[in-house]
Amino acid sequence: FAIETAAVMPRALNVPVVHRIRQLEINMERWRWIPKDLGRRYLMVNIADYTLIGVEEGRTRLQMRVIVGRTYRKTPVFSEEMTYLVLNPYWDIPHKLAIEDVLPKIKNDPGYLQRQGIRVFADWKPNARELIRDDVDWDQMASGSLNLRLRQDPGPHNALGRIKFMFPNKYAVYLHDTPARRQFAALSRSFSSGCIRVEDPIGLAAFVLDDAPAWDPTAIQAVITDGERRVVRLNQPIPVHILYWTAWSDAAGRIHFRDDIYDRDPQLGRALRTRRDDQQPT
Repeated sequence: FAIETAAVMPRALNVPVVHRIRQLEINMERWRWIPKDLGRRYLMVNIADYTLIGVEEGRTRLQMRVIVGRTYRKTPVFSEEMTYLVLNPYWDIPHKLAIEDVLPKIKNDPGYLQRQGIRVFADWKPNARELIRDDVDWDQMASGSLNLRLRQDPGPHNALGRIKFMFPNKYAVYLHDTPARRQFAALSRSFSSGCIRVEDPIGLAAFVLDDAPAWDPTAIQAVITDGERRVVRLNQPIPVHILYWTAWSDAAGRIHFRDDIYDRDPQLGRALRTRRDDQQPT
């Protein structure tokens, strides 16, 4: 069989065979956790491979690179159904990111909010009062007391890009476009805060809206160009499976290995050894 790896070749070839066998065992265990029926049409993201595929009737119709969460903001593993997408989305900056990432930038650069198209609201209520950015005393604001809502308007600087794909879940994770296009050229692509950035948002939108002829790529691009925020509901929900495979075989029988970017394999390996020891006859 052939072995492929995203790691640097000399290091990959120096991995002992026993380790590769163990890696296969660990990922076979992961297969036990996922739904038996993935769906007639579905999306699957392999976090460790930084890829997304779109499958219909067992055939891969779509494949693209993705960017996943950093090691300290890991993308979770779960399955949910995509029900709608948003063209030209706003970005309500999550409280934790506002404190840890945005507030220091505001304090160091008075023009940051205006350049990034970020508006400030008094709280998180739907009818919250918008504040004048320059009237807020950012220098005196402690990180723990930032109760304001920061919202980035649609546009070229929006962190979500021009499309976000929603499959409501307890992790508040979704797929979205990004203005940072150069990051897709990197071999290791764990740059996000947990959500998943997609390389070809128009292609993904066309796939999930395949049964809605009015929403072909030209129509999608026209709305994006106009800058109008638009919610588009899917006629049929599409399962989305966010998984973590560091080893798998493809239809041609080739075995692929990937780096364990979140260091999850050792813990699962220990759990499997413990279970095997417990099952040994005394």
